Amino acid sequence: MPVLDMPLEQLKHYRGTNPRPGDFDAYWEKALYDVKQVNPDVEIVKADFETEFADCFHLYFTGTHNARIHA
Repeated sequence: MPVLDMPLEQLKHYRGTNPRPGDFDAYWEKALYDVKQVNPDVEIVKADFETEFADCFHLYFTGTHNARIHA
């Protein structure tokens, strides 16, 4: 159970204590541009393990800076 240090109604509007960085919009504009340039090269491989309630797979894809991601 999470610990809440203020009422729920107040938490719904809480914006945090750290100021928004001056380059926030520029950072996300570049990050989104970079993601759109990537060919994700998605690969789904059946996993060696099984469960009674779900099919299990490995998911691989390429992220920014050519990072190969595995989930």
